[in-house]
Amino acid sequence: DYFIFLLSTRAGGLGLNLQKADTVVIFDSDWNPHQDLQAQDRAHRIGQVNEVRVLRLMTVNSVEEKILAAARYKLNVDEKVIQAGMFNNKSTGNERRQFLQQILLQETEEGDEEEDEVPDDEVINQMIARSEDEYNLFNRMDRERRHDEARMPNRKPRLFELAELPAWLTKDPKELENAIIDQETLDLLGRGTRHRKEVDYSDSLTEKEWLK
Repeated sequence: DYFIFLLSTRAGGLGLNLQKADTVVIFDSDWNPHQDLQAQDRAHRIGQVNEVRVLRLMTVNSVEEKILAAARYKLNVDEKVIQAGMFNNKSTGNERRQFLQQILLQETEEGDEEEDEVPDDEVINQMIARSEDEYNLFNRMDRERRHDEARMPNRKPRLFELAELPAWLTKDPKELENAIIDQETLDLLGRGTRHRKEVDYSDSLTEKEWLK
């Protein structure tokens, strides 16, 4: 049995010192990049003696990539405008310019190194293993998992399958767009005019009939 302490920084987790925690897993990136930095800071505290690993789980070609790109953009703006500004009486214009040039150069190098390839099991094991023994252990666990999956081909897969997705996600985009347009047209024009019964409001009664 393993003891697992799950912590959410959105539920009173800010300010905690978790010196024993050496692994941070971010599986739901925030639009505010400082929220994720706060989560990482829970493990990067005074008294931490282990190497801290930060893992971010993200789906390729999804809205998560856009959220992460927006968060990176905000951090870059902060670095270029606030940090590079060095708003104090001690920094010179030359120091500000050098700091900004360093940030821009680092951003260019990171952009050249980015790859869209999804890492396989071996690469992931290299990323999370802290020693050669752990790396060999993780590889052995993957081999056993693949062996078990081969023996039971009808077992439920670990990830979602196409048949499990809702219908509105599997429809043809053109068909879905036409359905939305039809609904918007219906909401705009209504369901047609209602036919009213013709009522004769004229007084056709004679004076004698009306007095009765």
